[in-house]
Amino acid sequence: MNTLRRSSGVFAVSLVLVPLLMAPTAVCRAQEADRAYLNGNIYTVDEGFSTASALAVRDGRFIYVGDDAGVQAHIGPTTLVFDLQGQTVIPGLHDAHVHIRYGERELYPRTPDIRTGLGEWASVERMQEVIRHALATGEGMRPGPEPRWVVLRGWMSDVWDPPVFRKELIDAVAPDNPVFISRYTHGSGANSKALELAGITRDTPDPPGGHIKKDENGEPTGEFVERAPPQLTRLIPGLPPLTDYERSRNLVEGTQLAVASGLTTIHGASGTGYAEVQRRIKLYEVGLLRIRINEMVNESAARRLGEPLNLDNKYFVQSVKAFADGALGSRGALMLEEYSDYPGYFGEAVMSEDALAQLGTELLPMGFNLRVHCIGDGGNHVAINAFERALEATGIDVNDARFALEHAQMFTPEDLPRLVELGIVASMQPLHATEDMNFAEARIGPERLKYAYNWSDLLDLGVPFATGTDYSVSPYNPFYTLHAAVTRQDRNNNPPGGWIPEQVLTREEALRAATMGGAYAMHAEDILGSIEVGKLADFVVIPVDYMTVPAEDIWKIEPDMTVIGGEVVYTRPVQETS
Repeated sequence: MNTLRRSSGVFAVSLVLVPLLMAPTAVCRAQEADRAYLNGNIYTVDEGFSTASALAVRDGRFIYVGDDAGVQAHIGPTTLVFDLQGQTVIPGLHDAHVHIRYGERELYPRTPDIRTGLGEWASVERMQEVIRHALATGEGMRPGPEPRWVVLRGWMSDVWDPPVFRKELIDAVAPDNPVFISRYTHGSGANSKALELAGITRDTPDPPGGHIKKDENGEPTGEFVERAPPQLTRLIPGLPPLTDYERSRNLVEGTQLAVASGLTTIHGASGTGYAEVQRRIKLYEVGLLRIRINEMVNESAARRLGEPLNLDNKYFVQSVKAFADGALGSRGALMLEEYSDYPGYFGEAVMSEDALAQLGTELLPMGFNLRVHCIGDGGNHVAINAFERALEATGIDVNDARFALEHAQMFTPEDLPRLVELGIVASMQPLHATEDMNFAEARIGPERLKYAYNWSDLLDLGVPFATGTDYSVSPYNPFYTLHAAVTRQDRNNNPPGGWIPEQVLTREEALRAATMGGAYAMHAEDILGSIEVGKLADFVVIPVDYMTVPAEDIWKIEPDMTVIGGEVVYTRPVQETS
């Protein structure tokens, strides 16, 4: 676990013919490489964060990491030799929390997004513009009888002035058609026509696991926290289900986008079902999936599998996804005290402590662990208690269990040290801090904010720490993650000096969390996460030095090459000059 704790242009890589400098017998004794890379600036992210200039790969694993002179012993007649020309190499990057729906969102949109881009928030005017466009063109309108429904996604009222969602904002441009818009995460909103058709009034009770927001007069505002009332959602005409071909195509093309961004392993956080697991196994077997996936499945899939799965170190299934609460932005995160900006409301509990403890107790002997969505201090408290009870009931060692808190955004000061005692992994998304800074203090107040998004404090305690994006809530680009972790700023350099700057990570810490942190969370720190002899040869070549490039430019880094298991799976296209 020590490796996870705090510790002190155009594509230019070229294949070259390098003369053999040693006798063939010496090469044989030293083990001939399939590929060798020379003249690089290699950050290994080993225990000492050592650097190297050369590496060699055979049968998908590193067989040498060191200097240019030493690698010569591994270069034989059939070795492909690459001159890195001084470029930087880092271990393959992990996204420790991603919803693997890439293609459906980016390549084949089915529900239009009012945002101009992921992580770029829409104004009221933008929302109204997209609604007008839908009514004029039919884009975003569902099939069915009149009046037809307009269904969109992506609003975040916290950046509006005033920062309030009201049904009247939609009524102004769509008085006659029902409109339903999902928040960018956890929550939704509707206009007056939709409320009318669903029969939702001041007397309508909250739905299970959700909340109907009311104004000062007790009237519905049109905003729903977490789950919307079923009497409304069941009126919305559905879309035709994706075909098997479409699902497979979207997954393959989407993961190709991920590889091009420098990701070599993604941790699927959607609670995947058994049938989808089988689909992904087939895609690996026919060679269509190249990225490694560590899947979080639902309880049913785990029980059908019966034991964890490791398909040739490419596809891993060893965790069950569960939920303790909702999201902070929607006020669905479970709090131990009421919301500062919504008195009397404490958020939404999804699974109780008893239910989580029982599930963990049943799964651990099967070899599975729990990775639980926890955002509020109440949600994290419930999950930590449940983990402790499951460990006590089973007697399984904390290092073998490796329960994880997904998001791990807010704690009580008493709960923080318990993460270390129970070996719990904090799986966090630095981009969320740069998004939530728009509303976090309003939601929880300055005192509770001291124990939220506290990455540096967690590392100081020795908490195992992994980072990800929570795509499609946020962009899946891992360099956006590294930038946010190092600066605690958005990509426009706001706020100056960073938001709560005492919680920034060093560049070394951020890179460890994005490599070794993800590997540790999936019980794979012995084979992934760093550039070391014996490990699987996953690495990324980038055109600038990650450790010295200006911090505000880290998010702009674009990989020149991504290698998984020694195989080059992506090279950046050469830019033609006129």
